[in-house]
Amino acid sequence: MKRVMAVFGVALVFCALALMAKPNPSSGNVEDQIVQTERAWLAAEASDDLPALRRIVADDFIGTAFGPNVLTKTDIVPPEGASSNRMPKSSLHESTVRVYGDTAVLIGDVVNDDPKQPGSLRVTTVFQKRPQGWQMIAAHLAKAAE
Repeated sequence: MKRVMAVFGVALVFCALALMAKPNPSSGNVEDQIVQTERAWLAAEASDDLPALRRIVADDFIGTAFGPNVLTKTDIVPPEGASSNRMPKSSLHESTVRVYGDTAVLIGDVVNDDPKQPGSLRVTTVFQKRPQGWQMIAAHLAKAAE
């Protein structure tokens, strides 16, 4: 009987500890993680943060923007020492995220933060959960109707 009570007591302690454990607030839900990754990409683009861009944009990335060509990672993330044509500081507005297992799609408006160069883009960005975290695997950027 003492053994049963001891096992019951230990189990009760573990249950209490499990109930008191708080979820990690930094992990957030997947939709929030995707929005954070999109914002990190925009910040890295504006500041020419090549290490962050290399981490966010997958090696097998494909995309389209304002021309007829399909873009790859090497088209949008220049090698060290190469000049780059970066996007200006921009903000993500009114986005919608849909998650399909380890793949997520974000559609939203990216608004230029510089009042001297107003304008916005419509973006569709596809992310995939990989061992290193969420990475951008595809994107389509188009000028938004004014």
